[in-house]
Amino acid sequence: MNESLKLIEGMKKLKVLEKHMQRNAERIQQYASIPSNEKPYFGDEKTQMAEVKQLIQSNEDLLDEYLHLKKRVDMTNLTTKVTIGKNAFTLADLLILRRGLSKRMQQTFHALNDRFADERIKGYQQRISTQAGEKPVHVVRLYDEKEKFERLQYWQGLDDEIEQRLEVINATTDLVTI
Repeated sequence: MNESLKLIEGMKKLKVLEKHMQRNAERIQQYASIPSNEKPYFGDEKTQMAEVKQLIQSNEDLLDEYLHLKKRVDMTNLTTKVTIGKNAFTLADLLILRRGLSKRMQQTFHALNDRFADERIKGYQQRISTQAGEKPVHVVRLYDEKEKFERLQYWQGLDDEIEQRLEVINATTDLVTI
């Protein structure tokens, strides 16, 4: 059960195990019962019952193999460190970022804009005309545009870097043994 595998091989094997379990479940459903007027697929009821039991046992064995392999993949993801720029991440961190949190951080910095204030100013200008001597209303940015740009670029670049690095890491990293 602790065969030497690369991370990508382990992940692909997990998918294969799931497919085998699904196929066995379909066979179990097909063989688990028959109408009383039909002959069992395997000749007699006793043989067919044994086949159903064997398929159930097969899925239990596949489950054990799956769980063990999944733990190895998870442990590898939790213990393998990757440095991107000045930051150190685990593979698990990179996967979490790639699955959505990096996009949320990008949304954070996209939200730093003056659209909301600009819309409100347009509303004021439609309702009230500027009285003589009064200063016109204008947008006041309460954030640093340069910092916004730099941080947004960081998160966008990180997304691209994660994608590239994970492909290589998955192909070259050995699964941990447990």
